[in-house]
Amino acid sequence: MNKERHYTDSLYYELLLTAKYFQMYGTQYFTEKNYPVTIDEFAAIDVIYCNPEICQRDLAKLILKDRANTGRLVESLENKGFVKRILVTRNNRPIKQIRLTEAGENILLEITKEIREELKYVHDEVSEGEIEKVCKTLKKLQKVLGKSIITQI
Repeated sequence: MNKERHYTDSLYYELLLTAKYFQMYGTQYFTEKNYPVTIDEFAAIDVIYCNPEICQRDLAKLILKDRANTGRLVESLENKGFVKRILVTRNNRPIKQIRLTEAGENILLEITKEIREELKYVHDEVSEGEIEKVCKTLKKLQKVLGKSIITQI
């Protein structure tokens, strides 16, 4: 017998709900800790750290924000002294690369260490293997869905 699935029984709903919990938790945590960056700025810093010669357009794709919002985010980080934009030439075209400053790298490492410490309790309930399996499956889903959507970034 086929059980009819409702929206609230779907993978989409479970992923959306989990993402919202993570976002709410992160926002609350960053606010309580009074960090000098928001959760979105932290994510951008981490992406820049992992992609040291990234431009704004590529950053927007990786953090799934439009270019205008990404521009505001980068400007805020630049004003705080965590990133700098450097004009380079790529394929005979001028491009502004975003690079972390020493202060940006320091804040990334400091917050990352504290977050790992804070989330140790998660590993009491969910093993590293389970987390890796979920991440692998999510990346597979992203790849499949990515083929079907048109991004306006």
